[in-house]
Amino acid sequence: MKTNNKQIVLGIIGLLIFSCNKEPEEVIDVVKEEMNQSEIDPFYLTLNEDSSLGDYWELFVADAIRSNKPDPGFGKNITVFFGSEPDFASGVTSDHAGRAYNICDENTVSFEIIQSFWEDFSIVQRLYTFYHEAGHARYKYRHPCESNECTSAPDDYPIMWLSVLPGNTPLEEFIRDKENFFKRNWEGVRYFNCSD
Repeated sequence: MKTNNKQIVLGIIGLLIFSCNKEPEEVIDVVKEEMNQSEIDPFYLTLNEDSSLGDYWELFVADAIRSNKPDPGFGKNITVFFGSEPDFASGVTSDHAGRAYNICDENTVSFEIIQSFWEDFSIVQRLYTFYHEAGHARYKYRHPCESNECTSAPDDYPIMWLSVLPGNTPLEEFIRDKENFFKRNWEGVRYFNCSD
């Protein structure tokens, strides 16, 4: 890591220490654990345990822009909300932590995140879940295969494969997957048909 990057990371960690109620060592441990003790992209350090769905939406929009993805949702009616326990009859299953609505409505981006899942998730799991549901709602992405079609798991799980990933999934994996997500570059990429 270059000296400038180290100084930036240390400065951000210092700000976190002064703004948190936790002991400084605890904050550093949490940051190291969450970021898997590797090079940290300061862009994601704006998130913490108390970040709202609105904070995640703002980060998603900024991330889309910096990833050169046109129009992350400007001028659309954005509705992102917490849902209650999964309603299995509505298509949300134990391996899905949310649901997108009105996917073919060009004027809206609407999705829910199941609150009980969210509360138990790490920041990296929250990022995967949020981007997954935003992928359905904003970009009309479908799962690479539905559960009754899947014959095997891929070597790499793209963001649109699952909305629930293991808690120890490293941030670097999310960053790689979200780059592919914005570039529409993963095996089995497909879209909802909104031509009808």
